[in-house]
Amino acid sequence: MYDKYPRYDVPQSNLMQRFFAQSWRAILLEIALTIVLTTAAGYAFDFFDPMDGDSAATADATASQVERAKALVSQGQYTASRQHWDALIAAQPEVASHYTWRAYANMLAGEYAAARRDYRRLLQLKPASYDGHNGICWAYGELGHFPSALGHCDIALALAGSPFERALTQENRCWLRVEMGDYSAAAADCQAALDILPACAHEVCALAHYNLGRIWLAQDQLDRAARHFHLAVYIGSAYPDMYLEIGEVYATLGYREAARSSFERFSELSAAGARG
Repeated sequence: MYDKYPRYDVPQSNLMQRFFAQSWRAILLEIALTIVLTTAAGYAFDFFDPMDGDSAATADATASQVERAKALVSQGQYTASRQHWDALIAAQPEVASHYTWRAYANMLAGEYAAARRDYRRLLQLKPASYDGHNGICWAYGELGHFPSALGHCDIALALAGSPFERALTQENRCWLRVEMGDYSAAAADCQAALDILPACAHEVCALAHYNLGRIWLAQDQLDRAARHFHLAVYIGSAYPDMYLEIGEVYATLGYREAARSSFERFSELSAAGARG
């Protein structure tokens, strides 16, 4: 097709032709200068490489933002944390862990439908994610979709890679089964969580005792329920409703000081969540 271009559009001599049309001394001088300039430019680029600098600065800024967002979750500042995760996800939409953390912040803030969306996206990116299946079990449970929740809890238990993850999922499924009214299976799950983590001082064990207390409470065995509630309060949890329900039981049993303390803790945690 090139023979169809007008003559004045086609270059009449190329660079190689012009280069060899020079004298041999000029050619040698040009070659020498080219080598010197190329070498110098290479050293300069290695030393001042702007791409490396920008990349390192961006990575540092991202890491700093991730740590800040995680810290805000642990401080109960869920709205501020979610704003950080929003920005991180906008910049890095394929990073699965961002969805894990934003979903967790949403769950703690009571934004269960938003958390479910994030867990679904996490599972699109990582179908065999333990955090994804365990988290969406929790989200579905809070939304009252019990069969879907139970299916994901079962998958999470199969994927659990450590004793702690197994205990966490057993407690999660215990809570879910209490919500479903399946008390016998729920009690087995909560007791399994406590057996996996003996002498445990972690929140997961507080919640296991709390749910065992709920099981006995539902069967009008207040003394047995109270024993588990005492252990739940002793270990401690960031879950406000645990203290509200335990406070109501204490009030019913006439434990006025214990009831007052539980109600105060419920108010503190609820206020922190509202501020977040």
